[in-house]
Amino acid sequence: MPTFDESFSSIEQTLGERFGRPESIAEGSFDSFATAIAVILGQSIDAKKVAKGLEALAEAGLLEPQPLTEADPAEIVDAFKAFGVSLPARVLGPVRRMAAWVVSRQASAHALDPLRDESISTGALREELRGLAGIGPATADEILLLAGQRGVYPVDRATYRILVRHGWLDPTAEYEEARSVMERPGHDDPETLHRLSDGFARVGREFCKPSVAKCGRCPLQPFLPEGGALEPDAF
Repeated sequence: MPTFDESFSSIEQTLGERFGRPESIAEGSFDSFATAIAVILGQSIDAKKVAKGLEALAEAGLLEPQPLTEADPAEIVDAFKAFGVSLPARVLGPVRRMAAWVVSRQASAHALDPLRDESISTGALREELRGLAGIGPATADEILLLAGQRGVYPVDRATYRILVRHGWLDPTAEYEEARSVMERPGHDDPETLHRLSDGFARVGREFCKPSVAKCGRCPLQPFLPEGGALEPDAF
């Protein structure tokens, strides 16, 4: 079977034909900070509640780094409740730390928008974001991709399953190796990697589930190795 790199163009075309093209990152409705907050919220609540959460913060005047940093935690929780959203305790900390990081970066580097400031390297930003408690590697890379418009790929569990089941990644591979596999053929292009991430997420939700691989109807079925999907002991 062809390698992932060799199949990349066909995979991208197949996903586009099946799921359509997601909204361009550059055409997003929110600025980089609001997008970063949306990414963090999305780790624990569904998309509709994320939208309501952003609306709640905006209505309360808290969808800006400084006000959100200075707000009392109870004020933030109450803002969400007013819009019918229960903010998980495990999310409140990362949200506030993200805001504080932006404020600190703005002050120390005189960067109005540190996530999109080209003078700050992607590697440096990744290291700093991963250093914030509650923000793991995949969340940091999703913030860099969607909020920072950086050419990185956030490797979620769906991506990992798809790569392993297709024989494109060893089951023992760690996060950085999986990220390299995804980014290399994407040539560090944010829009390409965004489309790929969106397509793989859709495949993971609809077909390549943790408990069962529904390969028969999956758009990536033609790219499976001979003999079908590989199944490691557990995902």
